[in-house]
Amino acid sequence: MVTLLTLPSHLIESINDLLREDLELPDDLRGPLLEAINQPQTDVVAPLDIRDDLDSQDEGNMDGKQGPTAITPPPTIDSDLVERLSRWAASDKGKILLKQNELDPSRYTEISLLSGTEIYLDPKELERLRAAENPEKPNPYLPSYLSPAPPSFGSEYRNLTRTLSTTFNVLFSILGSAGAVYVAAVSGAGYSREKGILLGILAGLIVGIAEGVLVVLFMGRVEQDRKERHERGRKLMKGSGKALDQMEDQTQVEEGVQGKLLAKEGTEPTAVPAKHIPLRRRGLKPQVQNSIRGA
Repeated sequence: MVTLLTLPSHLIESINDLLREDLELPDDLRGPLLEAINQPQTDVVAPLDIRDDLDSQDEGNMDGKQGPTAITPPPTIDSDLVERLSRWAASDKGKILLKQNELDPSRYTEISLLSGTEIYLDPKELERLRAAENPEKPNPYLPSYLSPAPPSFGSEYRNLTRTLSTTFNVLFSILGSAGAVYVAAVSGAGYSREKGILLGILAGLIVGIAEGVLVVLFMGRVEQDRKERHERGRKLMKGSGKALDQMEDQTQVEEGVQGKLLAKEGTEPTAVPAKHIPLRRRGLKPQVQNSIRGA
């Protein structure tokens, strides 16, 4: 896979200085460097700016309005080309040519060339990565049975019903506990009405705080379980290829051991395992027996 890097100003200047001089650059360097320098210059340099523009375009498209202009990709250069340029500059011939043309070889080391560069991703690839990071949307890098399904009308209705029932239960608990404490304080304990109301309010506050803490803990646990299921699916998909490789290696080892054992026994291993086929002897018919005797 080709890794594209953005072209910062210092890298463009270094390549221009290198191409302006009469240097004997290899053909596999001069041509790609010229193509990289001749790309149209834009103000967009960082991929984060492209992501912000994509967000604004998505909001405009949702409102039914088209964006004013399309995003022009920034000038990029292949990371392999930068690496080959640094290797050439670090060679003896490259150092001699750079010094002869009064160019500093330290400007063309790999660290100097890569400083300030950023990996450029296509906007479509950025959208796929953002969708993969969002646990609410199907992961484009995973099969459908591992990706979370979008919420349906039934699931949203059940979530709404569950939320309403939880809210009513909390309210009934607060009001019920406050009313029970008030009645017990006024009628049973003999407190005045003002003290009963105060005790009821305090009881309602305590019950409300306890219910709120329980609801927050429960919702946090549900969210954590959902994220763990999503991460488990990603890890399973990421490790499936490695598991298959391990199974193939184990099968090859078993076949090799079986072949060595068969070689020691003096037999050759076959692709199809031998099967024992029992043979039955049948008696000859009388006509066949008479013909044999006559012969």
